[in-house]
Amino acid sequence: MEKKKLFILGLVVLVTVALCQSPALAKELLIFDRPLNILLYVTQGTAVSLSDKDRYDTEKGLQSALMNLFIEMDYKISDKMKFYTSERFSVDWAYQLKHNDDSWHDKLFNQSKSHLNVDNKYWQILNEAHLTWTPKNFFLRVGKQIVSWGEMDAIRVMDQINPLDSRRGFADVEFENTIIPIWLIRTEFYPRITTSWLQDLALEFVFNPNADFIPNQDIKFGNDDGGIWAPNIRIPDPMFGEVRFGSEAFSTVKKPGHFNHKGYEYGFRVKGVIKDAIITLNAFYGLDNSPILKFSDPFNPFPVITIASDGKLLLHPGLEGKFPRFRFVGITFTRDIPFLKASFLGGVAPVIRLETFYAYNNTFTDAFATGAPSLNIFRTFNEFRAAFGCDWKVKIPLLNQRGYFTISPQVFYRRVDLPNGAQDWFDTALTRVGKNNWLYSLYISTSYLNARLTPSLFWLRDQEFGSDFFRLQITYDWTQKWRFTIGALLFTAKELPLFKSNNSFDLFKHKDQIFFKITYKWS
Repeated sequence: MEKKKLFILGLVVLVTVALCQSPALAKELLIFDRPLNILLYVTQGTAVSLSDKDRYDTEKGLQSALMNLFIEMDYKISDKMKFYTSERFSVDWAYQLKHNDDSWHDKLFNQSKSHLNVDNKYWQILNEAHLTWTPKNFFLRVGKQIVSWGEMDAIRVMDQINPLDSRRGFADVEFENTIIPIWLIRTEFYPRITTSWLQDLALEFVFNPNADFIPNQDIKFGNDDGGIWAPNIRIPDPMFGEVRFGSEAFSTVKKPGHFNHKGYEYGFRVKGVIKDAIITLNAFYGLDNSPILKFSDPFNPFPVITIASDGKLLLHPGLEGKFPRFRFVGITFTRDIPFLKASFLGGVAPVIRLETFYAYNNTFTDAFATGAPSLNIFRTFNEFRAAFGCDWKVKIPLLNQRGYFTISPQVFYRRVDLPNGAQDWFDTALTRVGKNNWLYSLYISTSYLNARLTPSLFWLRDQEFGSDFFRLQITYDWTQKWRFTIGALLFTAKELPLFKSNNSFDLFKHKDQIFFKITYKWS
């Protein structure tokens, strides 16, 4: 069956590439005297470990060889109606290339092949498919789509409608490619109200009829499920010193059935330009995209225990959970700051961005606490999230005579109304939260050789747990069709006692890697 799936996927790739070699197909076709535009590109990436030690939670040498084939088509049915669809075919050839690798098998990475080798579910292949109708001052879009409410990069605050695909961890360095389109109905109405202080007013309503419940595709526990990005969760044990958290022995997570009213979601947004600032008021009522989990009855059945290749015990627990209710109200604010425009910096004004929301009765779990006794329960707490960002294009002649530097710092704050003295509550099994949580990020990029060579740096700092993630990257546009990318992913975390570990980037600090990617685009 696996060979058959790979053969079919390979056949689709070859046929599509052959068709798109025709310049006419690659650009535009006329169907019933209406334009059908087609764009296709393929990327082949590879990632190699930077670790020189043989650890159970990582693999020396080749770690992934991910290929993505992306096709998008839009057809203008009439002046007011348009159909758009995109498809993506993904294969990680590492599972074929390392098929006979003893270390790959001993560490159980080969067993994650069933869901990380080939993306063969319909919703993974059918990326977007929606019909858009725009009569006068009205907008209607129906179908599998992305609704973007956020203004921030890397970490989403307001942008909570679409789920994310993070199965392959930080391997997909293009953050926008991790967003999963879902079946939605989106409408916008433009009242055409214009005053001295208000312009471009728009009212937006989003409805998720739960045609197909597609949650976050989170990183899975254990090498045999999570693959190369499985988190290194360690459990202190008085007898064995340390036990590793393995894959789930079984899992029972309640989720609503198709078109079930318990899965309906509603979003409402008012957007307008007020005194040169873009301001939105947002409200959302739905379900969290990730399940909240706790351990099942420890004696019915008893957790499975196996031995890892390094001799340590692997605990495979039973888990149960649900997709809890998620509701919030918030605002976003975006505008440039003209008085900060300086000629010696290039004469470009910075743009500031603000997102904030208040969520009512969000659900948390204490099941994964390692430093305090766990009651293995769910509890609800109110919380407040906010993020501030700035985008500034500046000239630094000493480093770049012609191009600008884009500098984008961001600050993220999350306050959870935990009781005084409370600790070790988890948003998901991998996200530990305290009362006050701070994240900082910085993105810097510039370009050389007439914008063909683009180096960039992204840094994300988890202040609460003293850990960092770095992405260094250089892209080179050799021609309009060929792009080459090289970069590195680096993780740091301060050393903590075992009972205080399992936080943030500490879970991935052995997974430093260098990556390469080649992109070919037909257009």
